[in-house]
Amino acid sequence: MTERIWEDLLSERDEQVIEKAGYDKEGASSWESRGMGENPMVLVIDMQRLIVGEDVPILDAIEEYRTAMGEVAWNAIDHIEPFLDFARENDVPVTYTRVVPSSYDDPDHPDLDIVEPVAPEPGETVVDKSYASAFYGTDLLSRLVRGGHDSVIIVGNSTSGCVRATAVDAKQNGLSVALPQECIFDRIEASHKIGLLDLWMKYAEVLEAEEVREWVETL
Repeated sequence: MTERIWEDLLSERDEQVIEKAGYDKEGASSWESRGMGENPMVLVIDMQRLIVGEDVPILDAIEEYRTAMGEVAWNAIDHIEPFLDFARENDVPVTYTRVVPSSYDDPDHPDLDIVEPVAPEPGETVVDKSYASAFYGTDLLSRLVRGGHDSVIIVGNSTSGCVRATAVDAKQNGLSVALPQECIFDRIEASHKIGLLDLWMKYAEVLEAEEVREWVETL
């Protein structure tokens, strides 16, 4: 049973609404927001130096890059790295995104590099994007269609920003979405919890990483 990290934010009425409206079992009523698919791709969202920073408290990391999350990111990397190893061992393709801010004239600037513990392996795709969603202005959907993928497993950051936008667009393009919650992070704890709650209610399966592994092993 997944430990729902947002439950400490819910009032008694919130809990009653979720249960009575069936969000805890069925998700959104207007479309199938639950389900895992049969041929997933892992999407690694924006694990770059200017976002990850050094493995130090976030307030110290911000001194180098205002977007850096420091130990918040590195705590997630401790889970992302073995999850990616598992995906590769089980022949689940891994695709990366890289956000290239308009403030950077050089798309090859070292600040934009994906950090080493979770860096792409030879042959893995890196999709550059300019906005939050990995689908907007990119060829990601075409890659998923060509590969016959019906679902995505999203890891990376940030829960309330690029992960959310990518998950919503994935669902709107007919894909199932799974979020291993230990592998996702945000600089604001409240945004992280609320973002996962919203995604779980309407767009995605939010599970512990071990539960996602168990699902992959059944494919």
